[in-house]
Amino acid sequence: MLKDFFKKKLKYVIIGAGSTGATFACFLKSAGKNITLISKYESVIKNAKEKNGIRLISTVKGDKRYKINIKTESQYKDKADVIILCIRTPDILSTIPFIKRISHPKTIVTSISNGFGIGYALEKKLNSISVLDSTFVGKCRWYNRDDVEYLQQREYVEFQFAPRSLNTNLKILEKINEDFTQTGMDTHLITDKQFTELAFERLITRSPFEACCIYYNINAHQITDEKRVTFEKLCNELLILAKAMNINVREGFLQEYYSNFEKYKERDEANVYSSILHDINIGQISEIDFLFFIVIALAKEYKIELPTYFMIGEKFKQYNSLDKFIGIEKNEI
Repeated sequence: MLKDFFKKKLKYVIIGAGSTGATFACFLKSAGKNITLISKYESVIKNAKEKNGIRLISTVKGDKRYKINIKTESQYKDKADVIILCIRTPDILSTIPFIKRISHPKTIVTSISNGFGIGYALEKKLNSISVLDSTFVGKCRWYNRDDVEYLQQREYVEFQFAPRSLNTNLKILEKINEDFTQTGMDTHLITDKQFTELAFERLITRSPFEACCIYYNINAHQITDEKRVTFEKLCNELLILAKAMNINVREGFLQEYYSNFEKYKERDEANVYSSILHDINIGQISEIDFLFFIVIALAKEYKIELPTYFMIGEKFKQYNSLDKFIGIEKNEI
């Protein structure tokens, strides 16, 4: 019965033992939550056992090792109450059978992934399983892979989530909110409309940058002159799309982003480079679907013209696999 469901600790399963997944696992473990971390790499499991857990060097939590239950998909035989995907979007499809196997009628699934529209795509694949939209800010990265050590460097960690359906049980959402608040995360349960606006603003800060970099084969430092014009055209086309979709973008947001982008360009760090361009150059599947092609798909659905997006989309259409996620047919762009 539902009332019995709230008498027990929620069973959290985090899929993906990279920097974000490991950080989530350590934060939940620090608050005594029931957590299992799923890794596809036996070496991560082996190293964690040998090192007596996962080490998180955190601005929020300090420096500590956490003994976390880490398993592969095949080793996990239980049912999960909350499943959190902390994996790259190209890897989501391969996890769908596992998610279905470990779910029960009240299971909640959410994805902490780059891109826009991922919650919708998950709903298409998971049918009756409840899906939340969520976002995470924590500035996490690997520190030492062999010793399963991770860094969390932002002065705060923020988790925001929203139900995609009005039928999602409010008590379950409140329980998740309580659990994450107890971990020390700045946690907010928001509405689906609020999340969509937040996610779209984040799309603006990623998609034009990635599109400009792959089109010209450049990094952030080189977005100048005519390349800067292309970059700003892409940003403004997203504002056109937002208006067509009735998504509110804060007044002055774009000017604020341009100012921050100039500061961002000056940083001599690896993240001034496009992750999509890096993946394309090494022949690896990228996150281009939900950071770029989703814009073109939505433009077609809302019957608007986004000439710069369509121009770049034509050049890279061989990388479009969005239809595998949400059933959109690939047409000539």
